[in-house]
Amino acid sequence: MLSVMFIKSETKELKPFQKLSIPDACEMTETLETHYQRTKKKAHADFFILDEEDQEVYAGTLSIGSGHARHVVDHIKKKLSSLKMDDIQEARKRSFLDQLEKEVPDHLKTTDGSFSLEEETENHVQTNQTPVFSTRNRRLIYGGGILSLLILSATCFSTVATSQDRAETIQDLQKQVKLEQKITGTYERALLGDSEGALKRLSSIDEQSSRGRTKNVYMSLLIDQKKYEKAVQLQGNHPEAVESMISKKGDVSALKEFQQTFPSPNGAFDLAYHEQRWEDMMSQSGVEMTDKRYEMKVYGYLKLDKVKEAKEAAAHIQSQDLNQKIETYEKTKKEIEETKKQVEEENKKDKKDENKIKSLTDQQKKQEEALKNL
Repeated sequence: MLSVMFIKSETKELKPFQKLSIPDACEMTETLETHYQRTKKKAHADFFILDEEDQEVYAGTLSIGSGHARHVVDHIKKKLSSLKMDDIQEARKRSFLDQLEKEVPDHLKTTDGSFSLEEETENHVQTNQTPVFSTRNRRLIYGGGILSLLILSATCFSTVATSQDRAETIQDLQKQVKLEQKITGTYERALLGDSEGALKRLSSIDEQSSRGRTKNVYMSLLIDQKKYEKAVQLQGNHPEAVESMISKKGDVSALKEFQQTFPSPNGAFDLAYHEQRWEDMMSQSGVEMTDKRYEMKVYGYLKLDKVKEAKEAAAHIQSQDLNQKIETYEKTKKEIEETKKQVEEENKKDKKDENKIKSLTDQQKKQEEALKNL
């Protein structure tokens, strides 16, 4: 589940550092947008979209009362829709937008994509402002490597507990934005193919000043360029951290190459998963089990038709989606068995109903395909 956190706002209604669900954030910002347009007021609010692990996956600034967008998700949709991307980037963008759209209340879903006159003006003013995805979003950034740098920018926020810490965090964020504005050209250079030049510039930036933000991008470039030894060195000689990044990227050939140079139980487990060698994955010992690897294990057990073991693996983490997947597997499996039995009974009859047998056989194939795609 995604959520929204406003970190700085010119409105009293949007409280800084309060995490909101997507439905609540849409309702609130839609109400504010309507009120501000009626009263001829305008305000801005900086926000993050957070994933289920409270990691930033998007950062932006919402213009309230401008007519630019109906609510916060509509704002993101319009910003990203204006970006020209290649097919791979477009697929990642669409996946992110689809995930957001699913959580928008039905009565707030936007379909016409129309712009008001004020919105066109706002859009013209903000032509050079690019929406951002954080490098902490493993699915979008590590999954896309250097290509995803097109929509990168500055985020250095971490959730804080006290109001005193919040003020300090805002100051740190402002300093970080200034620093990363200086290195935006580095990302563009990488996109244009000058990865070596980008790596050189990133390696010269003070790591402590960037608080690890630049380090994440630097790591992504090193992995893209297959400079694994340097990447491991940058991670304090902990190859498991680099292996995890490569695994999340889903690059099987890179993972295999890294495993040959830096063999580990974690790498063997992840590689077996990506190559769908389920028995090999389950037999691997000494693996550092994370929530993600428990999910992988559940998936592997289902592929091996070991429901009991899948449930035991799922018990290690709290995941409603995972439990639902197991329930769906069991239900579909039962339906297949029932359909098979019906086919067998029809075939035993003296007067076979060929149409019914064909219908049941087609039904069984669809059920088996559904089970395969779970």
